Amino acid sequence: MTVQACWRLVLQSLLCGSIGLAFIAPKSAQATNSGTASLTVLLEPVPPFSYPDANGQAAGYAVELMEELLKRIGLSHQVEFNSWARIYQRALSQSGILVVSMARLPERETQFHWIGPTAARKVYLYRLKSRPDVQAPTLEAAKAYKIAVVREDAAERTLLAHGFEFGKQLDRSPDHAAMLRKLFIQRDELIAANSSVAAAVMDKLGYDFKQIEPQAKLSEVSLYMGLSKGEGSVALSLKLQAAWEQMRKDGTVAAIAARHPYVTQTKND
Repeated sequence: MTVQACWRLVLQSLLCGSIGLAFIAPKSAQATNSGTASLTVLLEPVPPFSYPDANGQAAGYAVELMEELLKRIGLSHQVEFNSWARIYQRALSQSGILVVSMARLPERETQFHWIGPTAARKVYLYRLKSRPDVQAPTLEAAKAYKIAVVREDAAERTLLAHGFEFGKQLDRSPDHAAMLRKLFIQRDELIAANSSVAAAVMDKLGYDFKQIEPQAKLSEVSLYMGLSKGEGSVALSLKLQAAWEQMRKDGTVAAIAARHPYVTQTKND
């Protein structure tokens, strides 16, 4: 099965409302002590951070970081793909959950333990290059258009905070692929997207990133791994952050990032 076929299979399952697709972690990432606690790692299919490879296994920049991180502290895990809305709600309501890539926002600050930062996240409103009539150089100007967003995504929250409304400007999508399709069939005039994700998702789906162009800049924040809160989570988060700092200082983070050209590292990395 090709990467594109596997990628589309995951997206179709999510769009049909099926349960998350589970993957067993590689043996190299399993804890050597069978009595050690295990984490459930939740993944959204968003290249370059996490996606199924040609063999149906979890791959991507954030996945590689997570596997190395958990190997260093000897913690076993299993991974599951699901839509962002389901990932976010589950991480808020269950302990023992690790989200591999999440924007660190003020309203989320106390809801998770944060490990990182893992990457920079620059979000723009994008239009089709073939639609020069869509003029949105500012957020105020963008209020005249329909904008596709991913449900519960940080970009959606930012637009809501700037006075955009569901049903008036905002058109919610379950994932980035569905959001992009709305732009290309011209159901919506704009999308709100992380520049790294937009480029990588379009590449996976066979589109050319040059077909879209940025309009207003929406936000720039850092991405982190988010650990859900619960019994023992404080001690675990300290172990994870210590291992992360070791990975950053010994060059492991930079080496992994070099294999993923769409990823932009934070300035302190």
